[in-house]
Order: sequence, then C-alpha cells, then structure tokens
Amino acid sequence: MNRFEGFLVSAIFGLVAIGAGINVYENLSTDRSKLPDKVEKAKGFQRWITNLKNKGLEEIEADGFVLVEENEIYNTTWMKVSSFEKNEQEFYENIESHKDIKRVIFSPSDRLYIDYRNEKRNGYEQNEVQFYGVRDDKIIDSRVVDCSTRANCYFDRAYFLSNDVFVISEFSRNIHKKDEAAPICSGNDVCEYTIKIHVVDLINNSRLVYESIPIELVLNEWIPEL
Repeated sequence: MNRFEGFLVSAIFGLVAIGAGINVYENLSTDRSKLPDKVEKAKGFQRWITNLKNKGLEEIEADGFVLVEENEIYNTTWMKVSSFEKNEQEFYENIESHKDIKRVIFSPSDRLYIDYRNEKRNGYEQNEVQFYGVRDDKIIDSRVVDCSTRANCYFDRAYFLSNDVFVISEFSRNIHKKDEAAPICSGNDVCEYTIKIHVVDLINNSRLVYESIPIELVLNEWIPEL
C-alpha cells in the first residue's frame, strides 16, 4: 500500500471512529444477542424467511437466530481504496457494468453494491462477497464476507436496509469455519447445516453474525428453491 492509499485508509478509520462514537449509546442500550428489529421487520428478510417456510423449513424462526460472532469490516488486507475525484470515470463504468447482473444488489443511492455471486469473478472467489462503492469521496473495493468451501457454504440472499447497512444470508455446514479435519460431506448428501445472517454496518465498522438452529438437508436440492 502506497502513502496515498495509507492516508485514505486512515481517513476512513477516523470517520468510522466518529460515527461509532455518535452511536455508542444506541448500541449499548440495544440487546444484540438476538436478530435486530430493523432486520427482522425488513421486507427483504420477511420475503426470505417466508420462502423458506413455504419450501418446508418451518423450523426456521427469526427468534431462533442468536449472535455468534462480531468482526470489523474495514481491513487493510481485504480492501482497496482510491480517490473518487481521480477515478470518477472508472467508478461509473464499474457501476454501469454491474447493473442487471443477478446476485449483484445496489444500495438505495445506487452508488454501492454487493456482489454475492457464488462463482469466481473480478478477482474474487466463489466463497467471497464483494462490496464496492463510494463513501466519503473514496472508492472502496473490498471483501466483506467470506465462508468455508469445506462447509459447502452458499450465499443465497443479500439486501440493503439503508445506504449504511446491508444483510447477507449464508447456508453452510454446521462445522467451524477453519476446521480442516471435519469429514467432507457432498452437497448431494444429507448434511447438518445452519443459516448465518451477516448484518454489516458501514458506519460502525461492524459485521454481526447470527446463526440459526441446525437443520438437515441436501444443499444441492435446496439451491434452486432459494
């Protein structure tokens, strides 16, 4: 990372710290062990969980998701930062080229998107979610979520709650993300899975991960239904 990029990353971290300070009281006064109301009441979540129940996963309930992990999202190892002023044309070309692509979801402002395609693309692997867009006159291109291919992970839905908060849901086997000793289970076999809900808050530099109860299913039979 050169000196200019280092300055931009430092500036972003500074702005994040200010935003986090402003929201500290709200965060402390909210029970984060359960799925946030803003997620549970969102149209995207309601459509998603209703579809699961209609397809046969009646045991999945919003109240059943519990907080299992919390991470920062702005990681200098994962992200590329550049000046919007110097790369404006490149930014708009990138935005335009991703319009109307299935599994690329845009923010209400149309200046941010999430690319959660389960395939290799644009330097990202099938188990990585890309975040791209402009924030505070900086273009950010970053991996925001990844998952374990050994766990047969599959990102099935993503949606923005606002320009600052978005949600990604993930099906994956009920094994630890870094467990390389777990027996391999094919996506064509019955395996034990959980559903993870990643709630990403850009202002507070936070990714909260909520997990469902374990369920048994054949993932490759379920993917067309998701």
